[in-house]
Amino acid sequence: MERNELMHLLEIKGLLSGEDSFTLVSGREAAVVPVTMAHVLVVKNCLPEEGKTLTARLLAVYEEDSPLIVMNHGDILRLRLKEMEIRKPGDRETILFDSRKAKERALSSYDLGSLEHTVHRLLAPGGCPWDRSQTHETLRTYFIQEVYEVIDAIDRKDMDNLKEELGDVLFQIIFHAALAEKEGYFSMQDVADGVRDKMVRRHPFVFDKNGGDSTISAPREWEKRKRIEKNRKYLLSGVPKGLPSLLLTCIIQKKVSSNGLQDLLFPEDLPADLEQQISRFLEDDREMDREKKAGIFLFALVHYLQEKGIEPELALHRSDTDFMSRLRSFEDFIMQKGKNLSDMSPEETLRLWKDFIAEKPSHWS
Repeated sequence: MERNELMHLLEIKGLLSGEDSFTLVSGREAAVVPVTMAHVLVVKNCLPEEGKTLTARLLAVYEEDSPLIVMNHGDILRLRLKEMEIRKPGDRETILFDSRKAKERALSSYDLGSLEHTVHRLLAPGGCPWDRSQTHETLRTYFIQEVYEVIDAIDRKDMDNLKEELGDVLFQIIFHAALAEKEGYFSMQDVADGVRDKMVRRHPFVFDKNGGDSTISAPREWEKRKRIEKNRKYLLSGVPKGLPSLLLTCIIQKKVSSNGLQDLLFPEDLPADLEQQISRFLEDDREMDREKKAGIFLFALVHYLQEKGIEPELALHRSDTDFMSRLRSFEDFIMQKGKNLSDMSPEETLRLWKDFIAEKPSHWS
């Protein structure tokens, strides 16, 4: 059923008026569609499991007596969320939910007090000597490591490990806040309040009913609000130069693109330009020029990949981890032959590598 046809049917049945705005999605999107939008949400062709998923997500945000409407093969059912939860869902149902008629649940609280107490105990006299010797500067490497371990858990889809690694990152955050509180700068409560207030300011279309439409130039509007809020004179003010170069390039280009400047930096026929730049790089023997040209080529390549919807940092990281796995498999392969990689000649290594690829092509593809 097309959008206009469905809208007409809903108007006939008195479920929507011509003045009502609504978002229409399929049941396949029940697990990801936002459920807090300030107008009617229509989810069509819900399979039973999709209907259960949507109901569970609504119950996490709204009270049990919040109303919704179910269209089931011509029948119209007006239900409460608690009734929706216990009923046996039908096949290919259309569900209408108006958040304006629902009451949001009180935010469920969780207690970080015991974790904060643990951190402060470690830093107190008689606590851990190693922890007491740390500073914001000495903890930098550990913070980076914990964040990358979170990324690794996400890539492996290991939710148990993700929970653990998020805990390690949270510990780092509370540790830094405890150090700052000890020095008289700010507390963990200041951190939480600060980021909450920032998100409210930067999302007026969510928290301010007169804030406007979030769908119009959202990235550009976000950057504009940040520049005004931080009183930044230049577009790239505030971008940390100490970031890994590939990640720094991605951030620079996203900021440039969000302000409509990409056409000033990159030619229209980027693939052809990339070929031309790599040719110049290969032909030039001067060391400084080669380094400069290589940087220009990589900068343009990052832009090309992002235009294709690819995150270069994640793509390279995936390639790195794939290669590490492939190399481990190759080392297992040669160990089974009673050999060790460090003791082999380059010629023997290459020969066994070809045997490995021939025997286990899946490790190369």
